[in-house]
Amino acid sequence: METAVNGPLLFENIFNHLTFPVVIFEIDHEASNEVRVLEVNETACSLFKYSREEFLTKKGISLFNHLSPRVLKTLKTLLFKNDRLSTILELRDKTGQVFTVEINASFINQGSKPLIFCMLKEYSSSSCENDAVREENRYLRMILDTTQSFVLILDKDGRIYSCNQYTERMTGYSLKELQYQKFWDIFIESEEKGRISQCYLSGNIPLEYQNSWLMKNGKKRHIKWKTQTVTDADGNTDFVLATGVDVTDEVLSYKELDKSRGKYQTLVSSMNDLVFTIDRSYTITSVYGKWLATNGFTKEAFEGKSIDHLLSDCIMHQKVKKTLGGEVSEFEWELGCADKIYSFHTVLSPIVLHDNTVREIVGVTRDITEKKSLEEHHKRIYEALTSGVIVQNTSGEIIYVNKNSTEILGYSEHELKNMTSMSKDWEAENSAGEAFPGEEHPAMKTLRTGEGHSNVEMFIYNPEKKEKRWILVDTRPIFEAGSYKKVEYVLSTFLDITKKKEMDEVMQQAQKHALVGKIASGVVHEIRNPLTSLMGFLKLFEEGDRNSQLFDYLPVIKAELEQLNKFANEFIELSNTNEGKWAEANLIEIINDAIHGLKMEIDDRQINISIESDYSESILLFCNEPDLKLLFINLFENSIEAMDIHGNLQILVHCLEEKVMIKVIDNGKGISPERLKHLCEPYYSTKEKGTGLGLMRSLKIINDHKGKIDFSSEVGQGTVVTIELFYQQQ
Repeated sequence: METAVNGPLLFENIFNHLTFPVVIFEIDHEASNEVRVLEVNETACSLFKYSREEFLTKKGISLFNHLSPRVLKTLKTLLFKNDRLSTILELRDKTGQVFTVEINASFINQGSKPLIFCMLKEYSSSSCENDAVREENRYLRMILDTTQSFVLILDKDGRIYSCNQYTERMTGYSLKELQYQKFWDIFIESEEKGRISQCYLSGNIPLEYQNSWLMKNGKKRHIKWKTQTVTDADGNTDFVLATGVDVTDEVLSYKELDKSRGKYQTLVSSMNDLVFTIDRSYTITSVYGKWLATNGFTKEAFEGKSIDHLLSDCIMHQKVKKTLGGEVSEFEWELGCADKIYSFHTVLSPIVLHDNTVREIVGVTRDITEKKSLEEHHKRIYEALTSGVIVQNTSGEIIYVNKNSTEILGYSEHELKNMTSMSKDWEAENSAGEAFPGEEHPAMKTLRTGEGHSNVEMFIYNPEKKEKRWILVDTRPIFEAGSYKKVEYVLSTFLDITKKKEMDEVMQQAQKHALVGKIASGVVHEIRNPLTSLMGFLKLFEEGDRNSQLFDYLPVIKAELEQLNKFANEFIELSNTNEGKWAEANLIEIINDAIHGLKMEIDDRQINISIESDYSESILLFCNEPDLKLLFINLFENSIEAMDIHGNLQILVHCLEEKVMIKVIDNGKGISPERLKHLCEPYYSTKEKGTGLGLMRSLKIINDHKGKIDFSSEVGQGTVVTIELFYQQQ
C-alpha cells in the first residue's frame, strides 16, 4: 500500500516527537535507484550514535553494508513486492557496536518521489526461531574463526563482506578496514590486479588458483585458493566463498630447488669430473661434466645405457646395489675405449626422498688415469731405492710397501698391508730400551701434526730372522692437493742400522778404554808432580840441617799437599752417583747461596754481580740441591777467574712452558774456538793449573738433572754459559 503526501510532510510534528527511532529514505530513480537518508529523528541519531548532519550525508545502503548481499536482496524483494516489510536485524552503530532492532518499513509518496518510512524498535526478546538462527550463526562463526586458513566472503564484484580471524591475523588488517573493499585493491600488486579483476567482473571466477598477496606489513604471502560461488534461484551470483592456504614456504622451497637445480646443472657441467645419476633399474639417467667433451665423448654414449655397458664385471653392480640401500660407496674401475684405457675413482651417494626411500643415486667420478700412471712411475722409483718405503693412509693403515721393506722388516707385502703402526707384533723399543708405543711412532705423529720426523731409531722384531733389529726411520707428510694442512698420506723411509749400531758399540767400548787410559795418565801426572816436590824436600832434610830447613819449606809442602787433596776431592766428586737427596728447591736461592760461597773471591776482585728474572714468583725445581749449588759455584768461579778487577757477571733467568733457562754472562778474556770444543774433556782446562775435572763434574750434574748446557765465547769479549733445566724431574 502506498500513501500519497502532498506539500510539506503532514506528520512533521508527529515525526519529531516520536519516541521510536525513525529514518526516512528517498529513492532517486534517475540515479539508478540510489537510496539516501532524507530525514531522521533525534531518537534514531541517539541509537546509531551519529549527529543529524552526519546522518543526512550517508547513503542509505551504508547502514546495511555489513549484511550479506543475499540478505539485502531478499529484504529489497520483500519491500518492493509487499510495499511494506517487518523483520528483525542486527545493525551497527558508528563505533561498530552491534545491536538488534525490529524494523517496520513501508512506502510513502511525496509528489513524484517515493520514500521509505522506516521505524525501528530496539529488540530485547526474540522468538525461538530467531534464537536458533543466532545460535547457528554463532556456531558457524566459531568454526570459521578457529580455521587456520584464509576465509573470505565476497560479493560478485569482489568486495569483501566478511573474513575470519586467521585472515585478520595474517594480513594485519581488521575486518572493519577490509569490509566493502575490493580485495584486489588492497592485496594484489598492480601488475596482476587487471587480470584478477577481469576474471571476477566477467563472472569467470576460477575454482582453484594461486597468487601472491601483499600483507599490511609489506611482506608477500603465496596463497592457494579454492572458491565456491553461491547463486540464487535464477542462477545469479549471490556471493563467493573463498578459502586459502598459505603455501609461502612451499613456493619458496620450490623456487630455491629450481635455483639449486640450475646451479647444480651449471656446476656439474663445468666440472672436470664426470657426474651421473642411476635409477633403480641400474640405468644411467643423466650425465654431466667437461670430461665428456675434453675426451671426445657425448652424453648419448652414457645416458639411457645400463651400467653393465660401462663395466663388464660385477663391481659397479654391487656398489650401486649397496648405495640404493642407502649407503655411500666408492671404488676404482677402468673403461677401455679404442686404444686407451681410462682409470676412474667413483663415489656413489643415495638421493634420499622425504619418505626415506632411495629412487636414484648420484655418482661423482674422477679421471685418475694420470694419477695411476704417476703411481706406477713412483712405484718403479720406490722399488729401485735401497731403503724401505711404506705409505700409510690417515688411519695409519699401510697401503703400499716396496720390496726392500719386506726384507728389512721380515714380513711379506700381504702381511704388511694388514698391519698398522699400532700393531703389537713390532715389539718396538726406543734407543733407551723402553717400550715404544704405537701412538708415538713417527708416522702416527706425522699424521696427527703434519710435521715430518728424522733419524728416529727403533728396535723391532724381525720374524724372518727371529731377532730384534735396529731401524732408522724418517717420515714426511703428503698433503691433499691444494692444501698445506690436511694430511692425506704419510711416507716413511727406513734403513736397517743393526750392523752400524753394533759397530758404534764397539767404537764406544774403544773410546771408553781410551778415556780410561787418558784418565789414568792424568791421575798419574797430577799425583806425580806434587810427590816429586815432596820427595825432593825429604832428600834435602836428610842431607842438611833438618830443623832450620823444615820450617822454611813447610808452606811449599803444605801447598803441594793441598793440591793433592783438591785433586782427590774433584776425582771423588766426579765418581759420585746422583743418589743424594732429591727435593723441591728454589732456584734463585740456590744461585744466591753459590754467590755467597764465593764472597771472598768476589770481594777481592770487586766483581759486579746482577741477577735478572722474568718470573715474579718462586721458581721451584725438583733437584739435588747440593749438586746444583756446586754447579753454579764452578761456573761463577770460572767466570770470576776469567775477568779482570771490576768485572761484570750477569745472571739471566728466563721461564718457558716446561723449563727454565739460566744464562751466566761474563766480560772476561774469552775462549778461542779451538779450546772451546775441548771443554768438559778430562784434564783439559783453560786455566794454568786446571784439571778440567770441575767442568766434567758440572756436565755430570746437568746430565743427572736431564738438562742441557752450552758454551759460547769470543776472545776479548767474554763467555756465555746457557743452562736449561726442567720444572719437573722424577
